[in-house]
Amino acid sequence: MANQTNENYYSNTWSFIIKWVSIVLGVLVLLVIFTKTSIWTQEKKVRSLARWKMQQLWNVEELYEQLTSEYNPDLEAALNFVKQVRDSIYADSLYAEDQIIEFKGKEYQITIPEFWKIDFDTSFAHPYIAKDTNYVKIFTALETNEETGSLDTVFLNEYRDKWIYSDSLWDGSIIDTVEEERIEEVQKYRSFKLDSNMLIGPLTKKKFTAKLKDEELIIQSPTKGGISFKKYFFFTFKDTGHGSIKNGKNSWNKR
Repeated sequence: MANQTNENYYSNTWSFIIKWVSIVLGVLVLLVIFTKTSIWTQEKKVRSLARWKMQQLWNVEELYEQLTSEYNPDLEAALNFVKQVRDSIYADSLYAEDQIIEFKGKEYQITIPEFWKIDFDTSFAHPYIAKDTNYVKIFTALETNEETGSLDTVFLNEYRDKWIYSDSLWDGSIIDTVEEERIEEVQKYRSFKLDSNMLIGPLTKKKFTAKLKDEELIIQSPTKGGISFKKYFFFTFKDTGHGSIKNGKNSWNKR
């Protein structure tokens, strides 16, 4: 009887231990999976941000080249230069075409293209779709049918059909006008701040670099060659590098 009691005791004890060991191991497995997934998500987020910043710096260089006909390997100088030109355009609507700009104590001869300001505003902005409410006039008109000689009733849009009713050779006549409400989807832009933070890589907190090689501009991430470090004591945050942009072509989209 005593032996049976001891056997039951040991059986229940081991069953209890195995149950809790299984629970602990299960929790540890879930914790490892969650932590690894979290690190992978962070790696992807950092890589995406770094590449986005490099693309903005390339846009800066393109705008700089449009003004000066050359690239500038000094990314910070190029960024501040195009910002100064943009500010001058906003301050003076006549600031266009051939101009002389003073930058860091030197004078530069620049040529501002016709749509440079629009390029600037759309390059450093996030596009989004919005709904605009517009009002358009619809004209009811009578015009002669060339085949039958009778008068046909036609409806003309104020803007789309302006080429018809504004033509001096048009023999029709407008007999009524109504105004209609039109709700249209349009693409708009929400600008973001172009400042010195754009020059800093999100992982190392070091600046992106640029160099001219055979008249080709290369923008390089400070993580060139890869980087890795310990995360949460037992795990490793590892990145093989964020790539580079050479004359507008990025390295991460190459197949």
